[in-house]
Amino acid sequence: MARRHSMYSKKRKINYGRIIVLLAVLAALVFAVYSFFSTQDYQEKIDEVMSSEILKISGSISSVSFVDPTVYSNEGIRYTSQHERIKKLNSFDGALSDDLDKVGVAKLLLENLADADEAAKVKELSNKDDGYYWLDVSVIVENSFFIFENEDEYNFDLYYDIEEEKIYVKEKYHNEFSTKNNRLDLQGYEADEEFVKLIKELAEQQ
Repeated sequence: MARRHSMYSKKRKINYGRIIVLLAVLAALVFAVYSFFSTQDYQEKIDEVMSSEILKISGSISSVSFVDPTVYSNEGIRYTSQHERIKKLNSFDGALSDDLDKVGVAKLLLENLADADEAAKVKELSNKDDGYYWLDVSVIVENSFFIFENEDEYNFDLYYDIEEEKIYVKEKYHNEFSTKNNRLDLQGYEADEEFVKLIKELAEQQ
């Protein structure tokens, strides 16, 4: 009986470290699944990214005649941005000190959407000779979730109708190579004087 008593009197040691790591992993998985299936308004996603810890901004501004935001697939490879008569006017990269002014203008253009008034929603933009500025911006932000830290990249496309002075973005935000984009309309916004001034400055800046 003494041996049995000593055997049952032993206390098991609980490894709290493993439990915490397991809970963190489960929480991260739940968050990842939720993020994968949930969508946000395009404008809201821009606001969210602009208020995050930004590590780098890069991209380009071009003039185009026709905007085709469709995502195509060929033998498993997806591609997009098959616009017509693309003329690259300027590019910018936050890693280059000479481009910091242009990066600042691109950031202000994205932030400007927060106060822009909504215009009509359209399924496509009509063909106009050099009628649009296409602003393609890539933003890398630092994300922290519990004990995990990583860098996420977001890609934003803004289409500015030069004649109508309207900005168009996708209705919802998806990864740029997601075929879900093919079922979305373009949401229009009125460009204010500040936006018009900034986008012309970025397009003409040397």
